[in-house]
Amino acid sequence: MSVSWNSGEVDWALAGEPERDFERWMSNAGLSGDVTSFRERLALRILAFAVDVLPESIKKEYWDDLAEVRGIDPQASRSLTRTEKLIKDELAVQAVHGENLTAKDYKYFHFLPKFVGRVLPGKSTLQWSSRCWKEVTASFERSEDAWKLHVKVAKALHLICYEVFGLFTASHFRVGSFSTPIGGQKTFTFEMGPLTEAQTWDVDTLGLRVFAFHQNAIATVRSLLETALLFTPLHTKGVAPLAAKRNVDFLTKYMGIEMKKRTPPKDEFVLNESDIHSGDFFGVIRLDGLDSMLAFGMGSHTGHTTVALWEDGQLYVAESTVNGSYWPTNGIQRTPYRQWIAQAKAAGYAVVHAPLTEECRKIFNERAANEFYHRYEGLQYGYHALFTGWIDTPRDNYPCMPPYDSEDKECLVWELLEVGVPIVTRYIPSLEKPFLYAWNQHVTGSSFSNLSGTALYREALSKGMELASIPAVPEPDGVLYPSDFNNGTHAPSIAMVCDVFVCSIWKAAGLFKEIDDDFSCVEQTNLDVYQLNILEAPKQRPPSCVAADPDNDLCQLTGDYELHLPKLGQRSMYRHMQDKCPTEPPLYSRPADC
Repeated sequence: MSVSWNSGEVDWALAGEPERDFERWMSNAGLSGDVTSFRERLALRILAFAVDVLPESIKKEYWDDLAEVRGIDPQASRSLTRTEKLIKDELAVQAVHGENLTAKDYKYFHFLPKFVGRVLPGKSTLQWSSRCWKEVTASFERSEDAWKLHVKVAKALHLICYEVFGLFTASHFRVGSFSTPIGGQKTFTFEMGPLTEAQTWDVDTLGLRVFAFHQNAIATVRSLLETALLFTPLHTKGVAPLAAKRNVDFLTKYMGIEMKKRTPPKDEFVLNESDIHSGDFFGVIRLDGLDSMLAFGMGSHTGHTTVALWEDGQLYVAESTVNGSYWPTNGIQRTPYRQWIAQAKAAGYAVVHAPLTEECRKIFNERAANEFYHRYEGLQYGYHALFTGWIDTPRDNYPCMPPYDSEDKECLVWELLEVGVPIVTRYIPSLEKPFLYAWNQHVTGSSFSNLSGTALYREALSKGMELASIPAVPEPDGVLYPSDFNNGTHAPSIAMVCDVFVCSIWKAAGLFKEIDDDFSCVEQTNLDVYQLNILEAPKQRPPSCVAADPDNDLCQLTGDYELHLPKLGQRSMYRHMQDKCPTEPPLYSRPADC
């Protein structure tokens, strides 16, 4: 791996070893741990990177936000990798001599690059027009011990314009910067080195994937900082006010969700246990970046879901979640109701209660639901199924960024995952869990096949599968994954994220018998489960609930901002429900029977 920044090609690695510089970058924040600690630390690591490389003239705009951040000192002097030093120097030059850097109205996630195309070794060249250049040409050739990419730019479209390209295989990456007005050619080398047979096959067969960033480097890093600030509450017990406000801004501008500031009742309001029955739904959102991002991807107003269960005269809130800075317990768990409410308030949750319909309440088999719960109690969070319910189609589930009527859309695309997952999992093996186990299941029929990303691509093509369809293969309930329990047991088990667990409780309790249980909970998202017409708003809310939130159809139990579920209970169940549904913002429209 290496980075090209303006003049010639600069090694990413120290002493020609790509792992050293990248691992050093990760180790500064302990990013090589498990998935849960990784997600908490990643935002802080990216935040530190952006603060370290951005010019002071830009950083000063963020001091109020950064003052809320816990876990890093934004003004500390940190040891930078060689790459970070190169980026910092380049951004300093751009700040003085670069393009107009006025912040966008839509400032989050605008660092995602656009996929331009593939160029194969020894085959025809790739040609395109870019943001800065009318003519860009890329050609790719193989020698005995390396591949070489030649990128030529010509006919500048602007006098001052900084172009950044991402140049990827599933084993390498380069970043090339081409500044106007003078054109020319640069050559990038991709060493064969210790690549596996499958990794070499990937480069020869799938080629070099070219991406173009939509903005110059300084604007891209600035968007990275704006986005990382969404996620800072992942590292704290509660949610700080500016972070919450930033997340509300994201949900409003990217999804059209209005979350008004709420005036909590003077007297503590807790819905009485007598108003809650087994199977009732609790919708949750924490304004911590992660929940907001999940809601954006799914078209949901929630980022987490839980379910009520009574047993032996005690009301519990049951859920699948992870422990961390704001939650004490990992995996499939239940917490006494009033204790759970106290924990939810401390964590900064917004929570609403949505009851089962009267008919479903009569059907709900409480004993069977509790038996299901006890069978899987302590099973760790089902990261393996994190994307199974969301990604149903090869192309129509990955979100685009606003403005949605733009001709040059900025979208997450399969090709970025195609190269990103093998590279990231190579250095952070714990991240195989959300991706490669399910991909192995979808391609080989077993989550235990243990094929790498590039080996999976080769296997998929040999079976005639489109690569982009790998995450989208419909999955039935009951698929076994390598799993861990909180008691230290390692055994094959099913994978359940929060909404899959809630749905599975309903399924065990008999709510889907009318369609012979021909319904895969693992294929559902948060929106999918609370849209089912097994739920309904209460016909009459308790007076204390109405007094606290007069404009909400549901009882809101906690939260500084209003949480509404406008699509609650609107869809009837059917066989193979939600197996192949698109989820594209801002409308998230879908066929009636997808």
